[in-house]
Amino acid sequence: MQQQQHADYDLLAVFAEEAKADAAVAKLRKEGFNEEEVYQLASGTVGKGEFRDHRSNNNRSEYFLQTKRSGPNPLLVVGLAIIFGLVVGGLSYLAGFAFPKALTEPTTLIIGAILGLIIGAIIGIVPMSRVRGNIGQNLAKEGAAPPKERGNETRTVVALRFPDTDHPARKSRARAILLNNGGRIDRSVGRRE
Repeated sequence: MQQQQHADYDLLAVFAEEAKADAAVAKLRKEGFNEEEVYQLASGTVGKGEFRDHRSNNNRSEYFLQTKRSGPNPLLVVGLAIIFGLVVGGLSYLAGFAFPKALTEPTTLIIGAILGLIIGAIIGIVPMSRVRGNIGQNLAKEGAAPPKERGNETRTVVALRFPDTDHPARKSRARAILLNNGGRIDRSVGRRE
């Protein structure tokens, strides 16, 4: 089998471990790619190294792990204030009938309504100090990535060369297999016609 230049390949993927590269080659052969199409090369056989990372990105995870305190909902505060104002005002109005000599009627109603408004507003403001964005991620589970082997003897590069480029579905299927097995696609590799 003749060794080809990296520019002659249609698709090239780099793997962190040789075992993952072997698994990807086996999967490609199982899916119908033959030996003239699939090549497993040494780790130094990479194009320019223009990769698009298809895995989770730490910068993105920092954005999604942000937390902030939520403020009170103004409609809820006003609604609770009105409801408590009506309830406490109504109770003070009834208390005026229960104790007619001790409590005067319009004064108890006004004082009860004001107290109800204040109590309702306080109840509406206080429990709204929840933390938003805390969705239960445990950062202790994430470990450091294993070190990548960079020796010339390890065959961690899988390259594909298709005899006919009229079938984009084959290239797409091969790309999916490489990505699902943990490979990183080198975007600088591909025949330009």
